[in-house]
Amino acid sequence: MAGGLGARLGRLFRSRPPASADFQDLKLRFREFKYLLRANNEVLAIIAEIENRLLDGGALGLDFIRSRYIAASAKVYKMIRHLARLSGDRYPGLLAAFDAIRHDIDDVLAPGEGVGELTLPLKAIERGQGHLVGAKAANLAQIARSGHPVCDGFAITTDSFRRFMSFSGLDGQVRQEVMLLEDTSYHNLLAASRRLQDKVRRAPMPPEVVAALFEAAQDLYDRLGREPLLSLRSSAVGEDTETSFAGQYTSVLGVRPEGMEDAYRQVVASLYSPQAIMYRRKNGLKDEDAEMAVLAQELLAPEVSGVMYSRDPLGGGRGQLIISAVYGLGLGLVDGSVTPDIHRLDRHHGLALASTELGSKASQVVSDGHGVRTQPVPAERAGQAALDPERVLELARLGLSLEKEFGRPQDVEWALDADARFIILQSRPLQILDSTPGPTTARALGATPILEGGQTACPGTAAGLVHPVRGENDLAGFPDGAILVAPNSSPAFAAVLHRAAGVITEVGGVTGHMASLAREFGVPALVGCPGAMAALTPGTLITLDATARRVFPGRVEAILHATSDQERGRPALARTKPSWYRAAQLITPLTLTNPRSPGFTPARCATLHDIIRFAHEKSFHEMFVLGDRIGQAANAQARRVGHKLPFELCLIDLGGGLRENAGNLIWLEDVISGPGRALLEGLLDPAIAWDRPRPVSLKGLASVFSSSLLTPPNDGKVREMGQRAFAIVSGDYLNFNSRVGYHFAALDCFCGPNQNDNYINFRFVGGAAAEDRRVLRGELIVKIMGEMGFVVERTGDAVSAFLKKYEQEATLEHLKAIGRLILFTRQMDMLMHDRSMVDWLARAFREGNYNLETAPAGGGA
Repeated sequence: MAGGLGARLGRLFRSRPPASADFQDLKLRFREFKYLLRANNEVLAIIAEIENRLLDGGALGLDFIRSRYIAASAKVYKMIRHLARLSGDRYPGLLAAFDAIRHDIDDVLAPGEGVGELTLPLKAIERGQGHLVGAKAANLAQIARSGHPVCDGFAITTDSFRRFMSFSGLDGQVRQEVMLLEDTSYHNLLAASRRLQDKVRRAPMPPEVVAALFEAAQDLYDRLGREPLLSLRSSAVGEDTETSFAGQYTSVLGVRPEGMEDAYRQVVASLYSPQAIMYRRKNGLKDEDAEMAVLAQELLAPEVSGVMYSRDPLGGGRGQLIISAVYGLGLGLVDGSVTPDIHRLDRHHGLALASTELGSKASQVVSDGHGVRTQPVPAERAGQAALDPERVLELARLGLSLEKEFGRPQDVEWALDADARFIILQSRPLQILDSTPGPTTARALGATPILEGGQTACPGTAAGLVHPVRGENDLAGFPDGAILVAPNSSPAFAAVLHRAAGVITEVGGVTGHMASLAREFGVPALVGCPGAMAALTPGTLITLDATARRVFPGRVEAILHATSDQERGRPALARTKPSWYRAAQLITPLTLTNPRSPGFTPARCATLHDIIRFAHEKSFHEMFVLGDRIGQAANAQARRVGHKLPFELCLIDLGGGLRENAGNLIWLEDVISGPGRALLEGLLDPAIAWDRPRPVSLKGLASVFSSSLLTPPNDGKVREMGQRAFAIVSGDYLNFNSRVGYHFAALDCFCGPNQNDNYINFRFVGGAAAEDRRVLRGELIVKIMGEMGFVVERTGDAVSAFLKKYEQEATLEHLKAIGRLILFTRQMDMLMHDRSMVDWLARAFREGNYNLETAPAGGGA
């Protein structure tokens, strides 16, 4: 019998990786998985943005689709690499499929010049090249194109950065270092940051990058007709966007040609400063995505410099324009060492200076032709305003012009040169704290909704009969024009979306795969709407208003007629599709919908969406078998749970799973892992008396090899034959792996605040009784977990159950239930003698009658 179980386990996990990885390898693989999840969510958000633009009916344009394609493809590539490292490069065909799709998109978009350039003159930078030169340089190029005054210069591109990191071997070193810093203390972060920055400053540069720097500098000198000192400033990807990174990166001033290489290294090294790393993490940005472009410009020797907010950031977008000014370079202002003058101007009914508050301005930073230095400001001059009222108004008008150019409030750095000209040094989006009141409720239409809430995955309205879908089997015979109502969103709905009038799900998010499919099909969809299955009676007529997130009884014509043509479905497109549309069709559609299909392979991936769908699904499988990777080094990290259980349970902490001062014997209060604690709470539920004998069928007894398995001893030792059970935990992750006696149970779970990441993967196989009784127990587990909302499959006595995209608290409750289920079904195969027992025991579990002390409601065996 044991040999038969081994064969079944071998078939079930025939792709299991070798159990040779050490504890450090486990930690690294887990981090690869977390990074893969993050990249997946980021790509889904980009796909949702493209699809929503299509739904709005407007042309996307080549600049928009090219920028989104570049952003998405970089993250898709990283997902492929994360999966390769997680799996031991088990899916080599995925990279080939990705390259083929990228080649097709590149052919459609026919990217213009500039891609792959090591440097670009400022005035040669085009729209949509922010990925190549960073937002700071891209914004400044846009300012120059619009006719506003800027200093000439050039950008050292992200392609130069990547070549530098690859040539020096820093890319792998930096990546591994920052991965291991995720759960570390600030003290360790500081030490690691110093190591990384020192490596960058000492690293050799590729000859072609060095040559490109000197050539770009010489071209700038030729254009200027002189060789001024230069400033090298960071223009990192993501900087000066919604995340400003203000002051997080380094600027090097007063750079001569012979100092270009060192200055460039110094700016690049600031990517890995402690504050920059912490800032990225606070804003949910990944260190591995950080890429540095550098902006090189003539270093001015200004009379006055400062910062201008085109609106008061605390005024809810309706406040005054604010100008701060200091003498000399603005370095003293931005680092806080100089108190500036503050001018406030009313914006309404023409600009008017409302107030001026003079700062001390006791010192100034100046450029003297050899470098920069700080010098005192004479007291008489310090007591005067650095700008006269006419200059303040001139600068304010420049600020309003920049706000109009970029279409939103701006944070502007400026300088007044020796020729009394204002020069714009940079401009970035200004973050506004909106104090406007929330929106009022829409006018009543005379109908009372029966359901409200959720998230609009695809806007629009529809009326139809409720058709519940609890699993893929319910999709068969789906009627035309019905409204699909389901507990979970699923890509499997693609099979019937062309017939569905609308979709409502209890669980799901607007960036999920099904939401993308709904937008592609133009089907109004409301996701994440709890209580929908209970509130909506099958076969009843309802009206769905996905835009307003409401469901009404019957057919409400006023709501249906209010829906515009543009709000429903995909916009009408010309017979000959423009290139931006054809590119979008290679990015957003999802055709790889069924992970259990033989066609779920890299070779069948036709879009970037298909690539991430495959990588996402396969990452679940790789994490599921993580428990089998525990080698001797990991065993040394295991700590035994002190509570009495029917098996010896040992925990392995990947970081953030156990209290720092926890001992070698672990108790419930030591477990701070959310999913780990939830499972343990279920296993320790006092309502389940697992150490008491259950009523056992005599036929079941006869089918067991050893009667010693029936009643566990109360000696506190391992109760059943077999190995210890292991649980790998972190703050938001759990992998439980148990081979005890003839049973095998495994559980893999990620549970955190991001609903789109959450999942539970559970498998069970084996038992001590005859095969027919093990099959009956498998049917029992299928029934119980199906009622809990899992997608469940059974092959013989092997059960697989999967649940995903539930909110954090709901996922934790499911884990507690699984803990109780593991104990409840233990040795249950010996009790079960016919199929009537399946329903009887499922009711007992549902009613909390875990010890079978009373007959479940409705009778039974």
